[in-house]
Amino acid sequence: MDGLTPSRVKESGPWQKLSRILSGFILPALILALWYLLSDNTLLPGPGRALDVLSHPSRDLLSCGSLFWNTAVSLIRVLLGLFIAILLGTPLGFMMGASERFRRFSSVVTELARPLSPIALLPLSIIIFKDTSFTEVLGLDHLKYSRNILNELQVGMVFILAWGGVFPVILETMHGVRSVRKVYIEAARVLGAGRLFIFKHVLFPAALPDVFAGYRMAVGRCWMVIIAAEMLPGTNSGIGYLLRYSYQLSRLDVMLACILIIAVIGFIFSRGLEYAGEKWLILRSRER
Repeated sequence: MDGLTPSRVKESGPWQKLSRILSGFILPALILALWYLLSDNTLLPGPGRALDVLSHPSRDLLSCGSLFWNTAVSLIRVLLGLFIAILLGTPLGFMMGASERFRRFSSVVTELARPLSPIALLPLSIIIFKDTSFTEVLGLDHLKYSRNILNELQVGMVFILAWGGVFPVILETMHGVRSVRKVYIEAARVLGAGRLFIFKHVLFPAALPDVFAGYRMAVGRCWMVIIAAEMLPGTNSGIGYLLRYSYQLSRLDVMLACILIIAVIGFIFSRGLEYAGEKWLILRSRER
């Protein structure tokens, strides 16, 4: 009997994994069913009308671009802001976690800046950066009056996205570095390891779970910030703008399609980074 136990566990492994995945979709299915039932008795359009909008992503909607175009604009804005946040926040987090002196030097500024909402800083970013787009920054003036993605990437909007994402990256990375057991670092030093070796083989692998947790928090915050920012007056593209504009024109089917896209993309961002973090840790463990 004992010899059969491992094989049985191994055979049931994929089924258990599939059941865990499917169990996560039970509640969304119930919500869709409730939406379908309520649509007959309320002004809310049914799921079929929202799915009809989703099934034609390249069709122009409300004379402000297609669903694909507005979603792509929001995604590129978020990815650019997230890239800057990761580029700045990761090394700062490592330095604050590894150096007590640097942490004391920067902790006051970090704690003062962290509570400032990115949306609250939007008027300040407009004053500083005005409506400068990457078309002007790159000197591509011949593209200024055409429908080009660079025209939709405003420097001020990327700034508030980077602001919203950088602090989760800094704090989670710092926490990951500080949580590394000192005995590992001391053992490496006793064996003659230098700072670069300790960083590469001790601090970096041990801090990775917290680093990716910071990335997940950052991308979630950036996604929420861009949707809120695009719903404010002054924007003319993005999935948040399309959501607000469709509500103003009482196109509730388009509005609900936008809400579904926002939810699904947020889910993909979160699970994608979670999966990337797990795979990275598996690769690091195999290298050892």
